[in-house]
This record gives sequence, C-alpha cells and structure tokens, in this order.
Amino acid sequence: MPSTFSEFVRRIVHYPRGFWERHVVRWENMRAHADATSEKTYLTLLRAPEPSRRWQAAAGLRRHHLRSAEAITALIEALADAEPIVRWQAAEALAAQEASHAFPAVNTALDAADPLRRAGAAEALGPMGGEAAAQALVKHLDDPEPSVRAAVATSLGQIGDPTKVSALLPLLADGDPVVVRAAARALGGICDSCAAVSLAEALIRADQPLLVRRALAAALARAPHPDAQPALLEALSDPDPQVRGYAAEALGHVGNEDAHDALAALRTDKAPLLKGTVGEVAGRALTLLERRGRRSTPRLQIPTEPAASVEE
Repeated sequence: MPSTFSEFVRRIVHYPRGFWERHVVRWENMRAHADATSEKTYLTLLRAPEPSRRWQAAAGLRRHHLRSAEAITALIEALADAEPIVRWQAAEALAAQEASHAFPAVNTALDAADPLRRAGAAEALGPMGGEAAAQALVKHLDDPEPSVRAAVATSLGQIGDPTKVSALLPLLADGDPVVVRAAARALGGICDSCAAVSLAEALIRADQPLLVRRALAAALARAPHPDAQPALLEALSDPDPQVRGYAAEALGHVGNEDAHDALAALRTDKAPLLKGTVGEVAGRALTLLERRGRRSTPRLQIPTEPAASVEE
C-alpha cells in the first residue's frame, strides 16, 4: 500500500506543468457557468407568484457577493414586495454584496417613491457599514414615513458610528413609538454615554409605551451616566420588572450615595427576569456601588442632653 500511494503521489507531482493550470481554468469556468445558470433561475423565481419561491430566490442570490447588475436591480425591486419575508431576504441579499458593487444602487433606492423600498434600502445599508453608508442614512432621518425612520435608526445602530449620536437624539421625541424604540436600541448599540440624559428624559416621559420604556432602560444600562440618576431612581418603581432591572443595573455603574438605599430596598423584589430576579440584579448593583465607595450616607445622631433638674 505505501508503495502504491507513493507512486500515486509521484505521478501527480510530475504531471506536465500546464496540466493543473488548464484544469483550474476549466473548473473556474464550470463554476462561473453554474453561477450564471443559477442566477438566471433565481431571477425567474424572484418574479414567481408564490411568496415562498420569491424569498427562496432572494436567499439564493445572497450566496454570492458579486451578483450582476441585473440581479442587483431585481433585488432592489424586491424591496417593495408585498410579503415582508421577501423584502427581508432581498435586503439581506443586497447587504451580502460587495459594498462598492451594490452601494450606488441601494443609495439611490433611499429616494424611491415607495416607502417599502426606501425602508428596505435603509435596512441593507446597515450591514454594509462604512462612512458612506452612515452619511447616506443620516440624510433620511426625517423621512415622512415612520417605518423608514425606524429602519434608518436601526442601521445607524448597526454601523455604530458615535459621531451620529447627535443625529439620532431627536428621534427620541418622535411621535411614533416604533421610531423611538428603534432610536433607543441604536443608541444603546453605539454605547455612547452622551445620549444618557436624553434617554433618561424619554424614559420617564408620561404615557411612554412598555416596549419603548424597555428599550430606553436597556440603552441606559449599556451607556449610563451620573446625570441620568434622577430618572433611573424614578424608574426603580416602574411597573415593569425589566425596566426596574435595567435601571438598577445602570445605577450600579454610575449611582452615588443617594442610590444606595433605593437599591437596598429593591433587593426584596422577587419579580422574575430572564436570568434571576429584580432583587438579585439590585443586589449585584448594590455590591458594585459599594465597591466604588458609594455607601449610604450615615445619618448624624444628635445627642440629647438630659434636662437639668431645677433645684428649688
């Protein structure tokens, strides 16, 4: 067996010099032909009446990062598909393309008349990343359609450029809760404490929806700031356990002596979270607070002198 294997290796090594070059070129041509054939098939299926075939076609086009201009155009059109899953797969396929290859078409789609196509283009730019994508997205933060503003904020959070925090802050006062939630998540993803005060003000705003409060509190837990403490202390009494847990976690990082007693009182909170309870989160925050030397300020006990007896 060893001799047979050695002979096999020797034959391979001593093949003519051009043998491997010819076969490599042949294999590459076969692969390119297969890719071209599959792309044509996918483009046909992308226009099929069945939504399942359309999203499968978009998913298939995602497997190659250098699709043709025809495929890019078809994916841009699919961003306005009636089915959400098709739009999502089309955005994912565009995001998987080489940025320099697909960016011009996706950037142009941000100005499309159809809001679905604008939102899909914004979603595709987030995974692409880069300064050019961030600059293009910022220009559309004031889009008249809430779904587009939310998609722009989400993508800016994915890119994570801290210089775009100031552009995202106005969305915390947006009239649409979906936009506010997306902005809060984006700011939490960027993790810039400069946004903490604005996040805190939005958190304690009256009639703030539950999911929005959770997103705001989670962002504060990721990027807290001492100036946000008053709002965080107020959030410790929020009816939602997740909000209370996030607020306690944030106070553990930036709270001062005034937060000590509030966190100590929260240790009895048995409301369940994904991991543990609110009381356990408060206990860990309290430990962190004390490690930073932020203990409860002892109250001064003023000694009382006994009343002097009056001698008759």
